[in-house]
Amino acid sequence: MTDQANTHVANSEAATQESALSRGRLTLVGTMHGPSVGRALLRHGGNIHVLQVGDTLDRTTVTGIGEGVITLSHGNRTERLSLPNE
Repeated sequence: MTDQANTHVANSEAATQESALSRGRLTLVGTMHGPSVGRALLRHGGNIHVLQVGDTLDRTTVTGIGEGVITLSHGNRTERLSLPNE
């Protein structure tokens, strides 16, 4: 089985534009999943980060990755980010 990626075209284009996405918050840009591990592409502070379950970014921990969805934990708060509809 090969790895697959889910990234909406508008997200791909916006991720490379300086002011298209909020710089202050985490923004889900895409997800990748394969036979061994899932990864998420998150934009934060103008940078793109590739994360997997258990990774931490800005005191927020990735707790789950699905097709076009990521679950994050920050202290006792849980947040779910998803890609916009096509």
